[in-house]
Formats: sequence, C-alpha cells, structure tokens
Amino acid sequence: MVPSGGEVSPVPARPVVRGLRRVDLISPDPVAAAVRYRALLDWTPEPTGRGFDCWVGNRRCSTIRKPRAGEPLGWRPVFAGSSPSCALTGPDDALAMVARGRAQHGPLAPAPRPGEPRWIELATSDPDRADAFWASTLNWSVRPTTGGAEYLVDDRPLASRTNRRIAAAWGWLCFFAVADLTDAEKLVTEVGAEVADRLEHPLLGETLVITDPNGATIALTTGDTWG
Repeated sequence: MVPSGGEVSPVPARPVVRGLRRVDLISPDPVAAAVRYRALLDWTPEPTGRGFDCWVGNRRCSTIRKPRAGEPLGWRPVFAGSSPSCALTGPDDALAMVARGRAQHGPLAPAPRPGEPRWIELATSDPDRADAFWASTLNWSVRPTTGGAEYLVDDRPLASRTNRRIAAAWGWLCFFAVADLTDAEKLVTEVGAEVADRLEHPLLGETLVITDPNGATIALTTGDTWG
C-alpha cells in the first residue's frame, strides 16, 4: 500500500534504500549542462547517446539527459535500492527515483570527495505526510531533530527533512562537496548560474544554494563526510 499523498510507479516490493546511486539532472540542453557542471564540480562527462554520465574518479555522480514526455526539468535523487527501478512522487510533488544497485554515496559508502554528493535534504510543507511516505516506502526510520527530522538507515543518518523552503521550492535538495566555497562562488557566475541563497545549515555549516539558467537547484558545501 502506498502512503497517502504520494505515488510509486511501479514498485514490485518495498526497496531497502541505504544511499544514493547518483543525482540526475533532467535538462533541455545536456551538452551545455555537462560543460557547466564540469567547470563547477570538476566532473568528467562521458557521452551516453541520450546525454552524459558524469564521474568523479571511479564513482558516477550524475546522469544528465533530456526529459521524457511530460517529465519536469530539474535534479532527481536516484536512491540505491534492492528492487527493480521505480519512480517516486511524494507529498509536495517531491520527485525521486530508485535504481537497483549498491549505494555509491551515503553513510555506508566511501567518504565524499569534491564534486560528489555530500548530503540530501527534503523540504516539505507537510512533515507528517512526508515522513509517512518516504520512510515507509524506502524502509527508513525517522529521528526528530530541532530543525525537523533525520531519515536513518541502519541507525545512520541518510537524509534530513526540513520545513524551510529552499529557493522557493519544496522537494529534494542535494548538497555537493566543494574544496572551497569562496572559489566555488566565483565559478557559479562564470558558468552562467546564480547564488539563490546563502545559509548556515544546522548540520553542514555554511552552504550556497545555486540555480542554473533552467531553474535546476543544488547546494554547495565543504567537508569530506556524509552529513
């Protein structure tokens, strides 16, 4: 049964999600996006025929591709699951995917390097419905915090949940590691993106929220641990 307020399509069995496979970017111009994020995050993009797989060393961080019919633009977390791939739409129309395979990023994966996902957070207008949907669907437990909650897998924090709207949007936000925020901020303008917000994250510290010309939003922060 799917918890109220969300959609799962299709899910043959509840996946056990222990981290991220990658964070995908659905873009109207994958070539321009690959150039932009190669400069900003030092990714190595490899053409796939439908877009680009983007790597840091031997770990894939993202797939950049054009949208399928009716598919919204923007970033999508792709969680690592134990069941066949599926698409998820939670409360506030928060979008994510699950793909079969081992977690490449997360509390049970190697420590994040510059350019790799470092954390993920859900901004929601309805915490109770969000917890019911995501924790139930992905086999997580919920631990309340001062600013919201953490989603745990094997008693380790995998993601956080907040009612603070980021860049005027609800949904999942991925935080990518960078070596230096000042240097990264200079690059943001050079690659045609803009700083949408600067905040002191309760877990990660100083963070830049950036939006590219197509409205796709991620956050940048320093640090070499998950969360």
